[in-house]
Amino acid sequence: MRKMKPMQPEQLKISDSLRSLARIGVLLLDGVVNGPGDAALEKETEERCRELRKRYSGCKPAEIEALDRARRLYRRTGVDPTRERPSSERLLRRVLKGHALAKINTLVDCINLASLELQCPLGLYDLESIAAPAELRIGCPGEHFRGIHERILNLEGKPVAVDQEGPFGNPSYDSRRTRVGTETTKAMVLCWTPLETPLKYIRKVQEELARRTGQYCQASTGASWII
Repeated sequence: MRKMKPMQPEQLKISDSLRSLARIGVLLLDGVVNGPGDAALEKETEERCRELRKRYSGCKPAEIEALDRARRLYRRTGVDPTRERPSSERLLRRVLKGHALAKINTLVDCINLASLELQCPLGLYDLESIAAPAELRIGCPGEHFRGIHERILNLEGKPVAVDQEGPFGNPSYDSRRTRVGTETTKAMVLCWTPLETPLKYIRKVQEELARRTGQYCQASTGASWII
């Protein structure tokens, strides 16, 4: 993976078109010690999954209020959230079907657990793979990226993160180019929410991310803000 000079907070902007629709939390992580997995994290994840299955037993995803926040952001950009689901909803649907969460690496697994519990779509990127400056905006016609699982994703009309090499993430998927691996030591997490989301909620998400990544990946918070 090609390393670049880490992006600084002032190098991430939000366009006027997305600013009127979304409120996005940003967390930069430094000193990450990532690995192929963590037994304690796996145990905690299994416990949380059992709790969620018990809490939402018999409920359809559409009946779960926590899912509506992310869906509202999609609807406002003309995206049908039942056809392209926010990442947090895909995680919860998987758990409610009785499946375990996929084990990727410790940092990714941390972020997935936080997204699942707080029902917030989170984007995770290797900070040194982002070609700064970057912008959060609505995708243009013809824009796409190759996802982590090799699928080519159309981004037209969707909320998207874009750097000098092109799009690299949105509330549903992260790109293969900026994916996090065991060699990652610096990372960025984006918390995608609709405009009316309380700042208190976004800060709670950021605090939980900082706590979990500190606990399991020895990460420190480089910077944290909301745009």
